[in-house]
Amino acid sequence: MKKFRSFCPVARGLDLFGDKWTLLIMRDIGNLGKSTYKELAAMPEKIATNTLAERLERLVGEGILTKTRSTRNKLVFIYAITEKGKELLAVIDSLTEWSSKYLYNNEDDHKKTGIKSRIYC
Repeated sequence: MKKFRSFCPVARGLDLFGDKWTLLIMRDIGNLGKSTYKELAAMPEKIATNTLAERLERLVGEGILTKTRSTRNKLVFIYAITEKGKELLAVIDSLTEWSSKYLYNNEDDHKKTGIKSRIYC
């Protein structure tokens, strides 16, 4: 369990998922259906492998993800979102809607990103 720097709920949330990678990992697992380390390492934002390993370990430790061995390949682990993690997806949905509304100059700008949906990258 993480030690928090404050009693403030916003600060505590940011202590857990306020870095630049955690919500992207959650996006990929919860919204894009990725489930293996290899799939997550291939995200277009180019996360470093050591950072990915650390974030996955933290998310599993906090009960936001589960980690199980693949039945097809014992060397592969499968990451899945828990009920606790599913509640965090609402934060990603809200952030996505806000970013789509305010961080693109126009529809052409949005198209240049290569993002097919305004909801999930």
